Amino acid sequence: MNSPATVIAAGGVVWRERGGTRQVLLVHRPRYDDWSLPKGKLNAHEHVLLGARREIEEETGHRVVFGPPLGVQRYAVRKNGGTAEKLVHYWSAVPVGKSDFEPNDEVDEVSWLSVDKARGKLSYPRDVDILDALEHAVPVAATVVVVRHADALKRKDWDGKDTLRPLTDTGTAVAERLSGVLGALGANRLISSDAERCVATVTPYAASIDRHVHLWPEISERGYDADPDRLRGLGERVWRPGKVTVVCSHRPVLPALLRELGLKVGKFSTGAFLVAHRLADGRVVHERFSAP
Repeated sequence: MNSPATVIAAGGVVWRERGGTRQVLLVHRPRYDDWSLPKGKLNAHEHVLLGARREIEEETGHRVVFGPPLGVQRYAVRKNGGTAEKLVHYWSAVPVGKSDFEPNDEVDEVSWLSVDKARGKLSYPRDVDILDALEHAVPVAATVVVVRHADALKRKDWDGKDTLRPLTDTGTAVAERLSGVLGALGANRLISSDAERCVATVTPYAASIDRHVHLWPEISERGYDADPDRLRGLGERVWRPGKVTVVCSHRPVLPALLRELGLKVGKFSTGAFLVAHRLADGRVVHERFSAP
């Protein structure tokens, strides 16, 4: 008999500063009579960041934006009469707006506590480990999200100028889903190659927050081929203190672009993205994601 499939879940350490004290938000689950960090299982085909945001909002009433990753829990759970591994991904999470929490059968109480008090109240040592990781992950000085454009028509199937080559239906759907992911990251500054396939990848999100997309021809394939040196110094323009900056470019340009940003070079499938956080102490933490 095959073992049950791995259970994927996600959540976060929701935190705020009050009177010079860092507080975190815990939830009480009456079914287990425990205090834990807000989290929950992903829906089918749900991107992990969107699942984490949805679960936190459902359990706490708070909409959040995510910062650096805090770790992954691995433990066994009962499933379909057997035992399965459960993986729970956690991020630093900051609430935005007011909470509309109402007690329910899943979570009947939430509590803002100082980190020290929360450490003593949590029911599971594994949650304490995730909580302790928060101290080393915040505050964040700046964030950059590097995106490869979503799936576009093949060059052989397009008769017009390459810069006007559009997204496929699949690429358009990815761009729409990416909008939710960028919202979960709190993106507030958008930079794109001037090629249509890049602009179209970030336009749904730009429209959702009523922001302008800044077009940088130097990070297009054509611009980079004409003068690769134009990328020099670009890192200083992208890393903007206090901003979550999205940069959408092309596969041939991304290696040089990532080096200029001080980030690790790697392969990107269409619609894939990298999230990098520059912490207040100068360290940079990053994680890669496939297309949503």
